[in-house]
Amino acid sequence: MGDVDLNLLVRLASEVEEALPFVRCTVSSLRLELPKDAYNPIRRQYNSDVIMKLYRNRFRDRTLMVTRVDLYSPGLNFIFGQAEYPGLLALISLARLNPRFYGKPYDETLFIDRIVKEAVHEICHTYGLSHCSNPRCVMHFSNSIVDTDFKSKIPCRVCTAKLMKILELSS
Repeated sequence: MGDVDLNLLVRLASEVEEALPFVRCTVSSLRLELPKDAYNPIRRQYNSDVIMKLYRNRFRDRTLMVTRVDLYSPGLNFIFGQAEYPGLLALISLARLNPRFYGKPYDETLFIDRIVKEAVHEICHTYGLSHCSNPRCVMHFSNSIVDTDFKSKIPCRVCTAKLMKILELSS
């Protein structure tokens, strides 16, 4: 969504498939527009609810939208991502996952690690997996980037079992 590097998306797809072996990713060159009415000039952020509503019925396959703009959802200062729970649509923002956002030097390894964690987290929500109390689990809610950095790229043992059960029931 918007101007996101295609090479970054290809790398993300590969790493998501590694973290979630049952997922097959296809990177689309389709560039989606950010809805103008999603932008809040006072916050200088985009309302993710408006974006999700606009694209909710556009896709027939599970779809992860990736954007560089900073997102928020009403009632929250910011969000790293959002997903239908369960559903087919998820959205992540690269803005706050980039170390530069926090005044740190660019670190590609850290940036990719954070993107993968957020993508896996939101994709798992689309399958119906909820938040986990285990702070090392990818499904743990991130209140800050510190939480994201602490957690793993994969679901914990308990969440993996839940996810396998969900997948068995849906097939």
